[in-house]
Amino acid sequence: MKKLFSLILTALIIAGSFFCVPVSAVYDAEKENLTLHSDSYLLISAESGEIIFSKNPGKQTPPASLTKIVTAIVVVENCGDLNSIVTVPQSAIDELSGTGSSMGGLKGGEQLSVYNLLCYMLIMSANDAATTLADYITNGDRAAFVAKMNEVTERLGCKDTHFVNPHGLDDDDQYTNAEDMAAFMAYAMTLPAFSEIIGKTTYSMPESNLRKQHTIRNTNYLLNKAYPDYYSKYCKGGKTGSTVNAGTCLVTYASNNGYNYVAVALDAPKKDYDNDGVEENGAFLDCKAMFDWTFKNIELVAICEPSQVVAEVPVRYAKSTDYMTLSPAETVYSLVPVGTKAGSLLIEPIAETVPEFIRAPIKKGDVICKAKVLYAGTVIKEIDLVATSSLERNVFAYIGTQVLALVSTWPFRIISAVVIIALIILLILRRRKSKTRSSDYRVLSYNDFIKFK
Repeated sequence: MKKLFSLILTALIIAGSFFCVPVSAVYDAEKENLTLHSDSYLLISAESGEIIFSKNPGKQTPPASLTKIVTAIVVVENCGDLNSIVTVPQSAIDELSGTGSSMGGLKGGEQLSVYNLLCYMLIMSANDAATTLADYITNGDRAAFVAKMNEVTERLGCKDTHFVNPHGLDDDDQYTNAEDMAAFMAYAMTLPAFSEIIGKTTYSMPESNLRKQHTIRNTNYLLNKAYPDYYSKYCKGGKTGSTVNAGTCLVTYASNNGYNYVAVALDAPKKDYDNDGVEENGAFLDCKAMFDWTFKNIELVAICEPSQVVAEVPVRYAKSTDYMTLSPAETVYSLVPVGTKAGSLLIEPIAETVPEFIRAPIKKGDVICKAKVLYAGTVIKEIDLVATSSLERNVFAYIGTQVLALVSTWPFRIISAVVIIALIILLILRRRKSKTRSSDYRVLSYNDFIKFK
């Protein structure tokens, strides 16, 4: 049931990012004051999928170490006991030689739990932990592990992502986009082990058979107060990435007062943005800026309620009225700028969905048409409009109307004409026959009458 709930939640987020009206357009004026650096970025509500920030969200890009989010999903879903002990194969280390990979310093023959390997992989982005876990889950069959990663993308509906390795080193056949990465993070956060691990600023790695106890630190500086330029008090965890082709990347999750958001920043340059002589990570700056602005400026409010009468449509065959009033089907909430008043919102029926009239009987709550909710002239939601009451049919009016409608049809007129013509012809024929019969009688004279008598 928990997995089903997680999939439903992720589906809603994916649907939101693809099909929801992008409310980000509402905030364009306010966001002009922000300077964002990433070539592609996205900030969405983790509950509804509503888009707050968006730039090139569907643009294909290398995923770098963001790949490890999906690697972790496969591991957690396919390992019954995260305390299981894994022996690091030397081959999982050797294959990364000369790649300039981010490494956890694992040693061939070292024994670590699956949980600790996940910590190496997600906290310090260790590629050797990723290859070790992949080999463990599928008994050294790397192709089988990658197939499981791509099965995750299909299951979550992420059609613009493909994987060929579990660590994220650049490959022409390994790609993703911001929309898909947001969906991966949203789903992964529903897995307790994943959300727990990525929220750790540091982790004390226990002693293994080959190494002493030591501390590892999270590469996501939004969690770390020691980096005030990046630190966000709202951040609950994330995953970093960086390669030559991918630039600097970050997918991260934030919560405050019941609001939850997923932020994605891809292909951000690393340079000295504030002229202090130190290069900054553009992806970190973007995610922090998006979180800070959103938690300050956006709130969830009811934008329409069933008590509102929005429109009316003509009714036919009803006993007591010629019109039906329409209201929103349910209370609908949306993320809008703080302080938004009801008067700032406009509910407008979508003309092409409004019927010319509706026919009784009608039940209260029947969906009649659709409407759009606008803020500052921008559509932020589409809603259903329903009948506000039930109406019974006036049987006599219905029958009369149906008769009139029948009489007015061309088939009825043609049939009626044929019937009338047939009747006329029949009458003429009967009259002629009657005349013929009358001519067969002989008029008797008086003498003839005497004879017969």
